[in-house]
Amino acid sequence: MKVFVAGAGGFIGSRLVEFLGELGHEVAFHVRSESGDLTENSIPEDTRVVVNSAGRLGGKDADLSELKLANASLPVMLADRCSRTGAHLIHLSTPGVTGLAADADEEMEYDPRGDYERTKAQGEQAILTHSIMAEGLLTVLRPDFVYGPGDLHKLPLFRHVAGGFMPVIGREGARIRPTYRDDVCRAVEASLPGGRLCGGLFNIAGPETVTVRGLSLMIADAIGRKVRILPLPKVVFRLALLLGPLCPSSLSQSRLRLFGDDHFVSIKKAESVSFSPVWTLRKGLDATVSWYLRNGLIR
Repeated sequence: MKVFVAGAGGFIGSRLVEFLGELGHEVAFHVRSESGDLTENSIPEDTRVVVNSAGRLGGKDADLSELKLANASLPVMLADRCSRTGAHLIHLSTPGVTGLAADADEEMEYDPRGDYERTKAQGEQAILTHSIMAEGLLTVLRPDFVYGPGDLHKLPLFRHVAGGFMPVIGREGARIRPTYRDDVCRAVEASLPGGRLCGGLFNIAGPETVTVRGLSLMIADAIGRKVRILPLPKVVFRLALLLGPLCPSSLSQSRLRLFGDDHFVSIKKAESVSFSPVWTLRKGLDATVSWYLRNGLIR
């Protein structure tokens, strides 16, 4: 099957190109830094499936206009193109569009908290109400807390643990549901025409819900070191944010929410069509830590 991957320079997109190719699909792709802006002309005419793994993350230096372009406008352009050609669109969104909640399902109302989540919600809502949805040509996946080899976004967490001390909000920290990157790739493969997830909206997550404390201990074990967990009241972290330039670079308001409030998705809908994760947290952490060590990113 001929598949086009947008955002192939990213953490998930780069692995998707390899993963789908290993399954025997003919894969074309777009890397913005090498190919320039993505347009309809970037997509080969005989493409049967477009996978949108492109996106712009938020942060202190994020440009709102770039967030809107990448997260809100691009999905609509791809939906327009797929609707005209009859190609299927697989769009990777985020559980953050419904805010931070425990056991969140696909029926929850939108409640995004930051610019990244708001612009992703705008893009998701636009394509879910687009004609492509009624035509049966759209699958939206919301992968939860994705990690794996090549992930630089969560590298600070692993480095904190490798350093031997890990501050945790409260006694245990938030409950989260880490998802190994290859399980996201498996969900994309299951969303191809004829697949179990083809058509609709699905949460995708790993098999285990864990606290930040529990995750830190598992990371330490994978690295082969001891880590001292330092429980701190949330107010300490909030005060640290008021330090401005003196605030640790690894701390931000979004990370305070991420590690301080329970947020994990329910995958009952995906399981109802017989799709379940296969990568245990232990196995995924071992693979991730091994990649970090080989590349000298943690010592």
